[in-house]
Amino acid sequence: MLGIFVLSQCEGIDRRDSFLTGDNSSEDFLNERENSEDILNIDDYSGMSSTDGSNAEGSWILSDGIGPLWSIGRDASWDGSYSTVACIARITENNAAWSLCTMDINGKNMRTIVSSTVGCQKPVRSYSGTRLLFSTVTGGNYVGEDGSVHIDYQYGLYFVNMDGSGLTLIDQSKESSFRSLDWSPDDQHIVYTKSPSGDWTKNVLVLYNIEDKSHTILLTEGGVISNMKFSPDGSLLLYCSRSEDGHHIYALDVNGTNKLLIRNASCPEWSYQGDKIAYLSAGEEGSSQIFVADADGNNSKMLTKTISPVRYPGWPPYGNSDPQWTPDGEKIVYTSWENGRNEVFIMNVDGSKQTRLTKAEFRDDYPAVTPDGKYILFSSRRSGMMDTGICIMNLDGKGEKVLSNTGIHPVVCR
Repeated sequence: MLGIFVLSQCEGIDRRDSFLTGDNSSEDFLNERENSEDILNIDDYSGMSSTDGSNAEGSWILSDGIGPLWSIGRDASWDGSYSTVACIARITENNAAWSLCTMDINGKNMRTIVSSTVGCQKPVRSYSGTRLLFSTVTGGNYVGEDGSVHIDYQYGLYFVNMDGSGLTLIDQSKESSFRSLDWSPDDQHIVYTKSPSGDWTKNVLVLYNIEDKSHTILLTEGGVISNMKFSPDGSLLLYCSRSEDGHHIYALDVNGTNKLLIRNASCPEWSYQGDKIAYLSAGEEGSSQIFVADADGNNSKMLTKTISPVRYPGWPPYGNSDPQWTPDGEKIVYTSWENGRNEVFIMNVDGSKQTRLTKAEFRDDYPAVTPDGKYILFSSRRSGMMDTGICIMNLDGKGEKVLSNTGIHPVVCR
């Protein structure tokens, strides 16, 4: 099977993430599962409070697959007005640690809201626009008395209010980082993956209830699960999983029914209206390309075809990735390697009028469209920046402005 690759960036270093391949060498490649009878015993997971290093409050249960598994609905307290940008940033000189920060939409008043060292992944905003979901990592390698090298990391999963108050521990582990974070639309539940055994190829999908602090393990089939996304009305949870015949997108409904939705696909993104799904699949030479389908997985259409002129021996060429919908559902903002480096583009939902918005000095990526559809925030690496910085521009690419000379993964907040 052909593989597709997207380029991601963490700590200023390019990292290739493998998708749609049978190669297990990349920790971040797209994951997928077939319906399986292999349900593991809850005893294998309920001991997390001791064996997995977790001291988070709340019970652990194994889902019996009988719904409702979570509540349906959407928090409507946020009218979409915004004044704040959240990101992770290095703000201490000569210190490589990432901090969770916020700043005003004009780039002023950068402030740290969590002093813990955060993981290099995008913080996830709640639907109310008032909370952020994020992970932490502390520790590192150390040399024992006998000269042997040991690894001692502590991973944490938290949410916090935008002003830094209400810091709440969801889960903690010495064995596994936390990935594929998402809020339910009513802000009452959080989903994430972890690997209790420390083997990242055998992770579990966990549903956390904010009110009673319970943890429900939804999927335990022992494969690699990723990229969970709640539908806008909260009735479906999309996720990606891997089987012998490829990587696929599945839909889990509130009653526990699991359905294969789109074959050989990854990284689903719902439109605001919930009627369309943008996703990635393999294009020419195994390059990453953007597709769109109806909410039921039908009427799939390939939107992008361009590939990078830069080639790396043994690897498929870079293509297009990170599709982000505009609120009206009419356009998709994305990143493309069409010109040999990552840059921000925009196109109509039918794939027409593909337009380059940025001309990167080194790279522009991680676009985020504001709730009113007027602006695009993005990360940029250019001369004069500590590593990467945060920029903003109009939806048509005009009026570009640097908000901060440090930061990555911008998120528009209330």
